[in-house]
Amino acid sequence: MASPEPDTFDLGPGELTIGQTATPVDVSCLVNNAKIAASKDQGDSTTKLCGTVKPGRVTYTYALSGNVDTDIADSAGLFALSQDHAGEEMDFSFTPSTEAGTEATGKLIIDPLDFGGDTMGDPMVSDFEFAVTGKPTYTYATTP
Repeated sequence: MASPEPDTFDLGPGELTIGQTATPVDVSCLVNNAKIAASKDQGDSTTKLCGTVKPGRVTYTYALSGNVDTDIADSAGLFALSQDHAGEEMDFSFTPSTEAGTEATGKLIIDPLDFGGDTMGDPMVSDFEFAVTGKPTYTYATTP
């Protein structure tokens, strides 16, 4: 008997908050796309005199990246936060699908968002990539 297909989910609706835990900025309705990705860094392997090969050390770094509409008129919004606190460590919480319920939390380094746009009449947007400090903590939804 074949095992059942695992559930997969579409991006959204979801949630993304950035900022201090007590007063985070909810940017969920600005996000056009977002994801956390890991980058692998592996040191060189070394070959011992006896012929044994010892693999290089592997480390991972994480980043939250995507694209957002810029809320340039909101003094309490993400654009202002990114400009006023550039280079600072901020808390974040990211749930790409509330239906799936899995949440990533941790700390990131906020960088300034772009100011302006590419084409007259189009929404002003900014690509972003915020380095995650350490490894995100994933909380998985409980299944009934």
